Amino acid sequence: MLSVQENELLTQTGPGTVMGNFMRQYWIPALLSSELPEPDGRPLRLRLFSEELVAFRDTAGRVGVVALTCPHRGAPLSFARNEEGGLRCVYHGWKYDVAGACVDMPSEPEESSYRDKVRLLSYPCRERAGILWTYMGPRTEPPPLPNLEWNTLPDSHVMLTKRMQFCNWAQAIEGEIDQSHLSYLHSRIDQGTVMNRQVDRWRAADKHPRFFVHDADWGVMIGARRVAEPDTHYWRFTQYLLPSTTMVGPYGPDPFRQSRAFVPMDDKTAMVVAVIYHPTRPLSDAEIEEHRKGSGAGFVGEGNFLPTIPEPGGAWRPKSNSANEYGYDFELQRTRYYSGIGEFWAQDAAMIEGMGPIYDRSREHLGTSDSAVIRVRRRLLDLARHLDDDASFVPPGVLDPDVFQVRGAAAEIPREADWLESAKRITAVVPGLNPDAP
Repeated sequence: MLSVQENELLTQTGPGTVMGNFMRQYWIPALLSSELPEPDGRPLRLRLFSEELVAFRDTAGRVGVVALTCPHRGAPLSFARNEEGGLRCVYHGWKYDVAGACVDMPSEPEESSYRDKVRLLSYPCRERAGILWTYMGPRTEPPPLPNLEWNTLPDSHVMLTKRMQFCNWAQAIEGEIDQSHLSYLHSRIDQGTVMNRQVDRWRAADKHPRFFVHDADWGVMIGARRVAEPDTHYWRFTQYLLPSTTMVGPYGPDPFRQSRAFVPMDDKTAMVVAVIYHPTRPLSDAEIEEHRKGSGAGFVGEGNFLPTIPEPGGAWRPKSNSANEYGYDFELQRTRYYSGIGEFWAQDAAMIEGMGPIYDRSREHLGTSDSAVIRVRRRLLDLARHLDDDASFVPPGVLDPDVFQVRGAAAEIPREADWLESAKRITAVVPGLNPDAP
């Protein structure tokens, strides 16, 4: 468990906080490119690290992420006119470009140079692989974008979606890296298959996987080992990538792969950016259609969101939520799903959000199956404190984008094999190769 003070340090990410300052060292996936589809379109409100912001695509197609309120008298720029290369506040006509410079101040005399003294808070943006990334850190020259495997691939190889999670970001990511709950929360009590029939059998037979963790340049490598055949173990390797991304192991022949980023909107709400991708080919029409309908741990499905509202994240509120118990059905629990909840992602959300928006980790009673959660917490706390003590410290991966060239993986491995050497071999990105998984 953590102390009350450590829990606060881990979960608070607003301006000036220790963890917030640490996470801002990295590029953050702020929006999907599809959320700003055209130049001079409507500005979009967003919230990152407890900051109220607005994003827009200007006439030239450049993207800006700027403060919500106009520096003049605080009018909201979500109503601004997006025209001729900038946002024009509709209150008094002051206009700002994507870098936050005031480029027009029509309410002041023509000879006035006052506009040169006014700036709107802005953050640099880059666009790659369908994501609008923003850098909110202190560097004058932003670091390179992380070379995650999926954001170096053609757009046709990648599919993206999002969903709001109504809890703290760390709480959300801890649910993602916990492999032991798969034998329970996501299991079925009928003859249905969860993800892969053979893997389902292994998980049912060995419900207490052994965990192995290793600090790496990209974050933490997590191995969960279960008994498989007489001379092998089934291993599933999950990657925790700094500051808040995961990659989990795939299933089956020629598998697509998954990654998720957990972005703090504020201390009680996170945005989950879910990615499926294939390393060597475009996603098939069948794969795209399956995920559009909603499938697996990340994708809610296009028809499964509440009507859009103008609040930050307002297009990404799932229909299954605490108000309707995430679709819980006692009859389903009795006959089909161990949890009584049909949607895979909602099974997780019901547990993680049900702890409350920020769980008091000083009340926990952790066991050996919590090794991954313990290690990731400690890695984050150690790095954030190091940066707080030494502003010149460069956190891992900030200036070396290629350290993120790793994958989640799953494999049967001989029992006598060294787990870490095996993990390094099968989780390293090798362009052009996409090994099968059990």
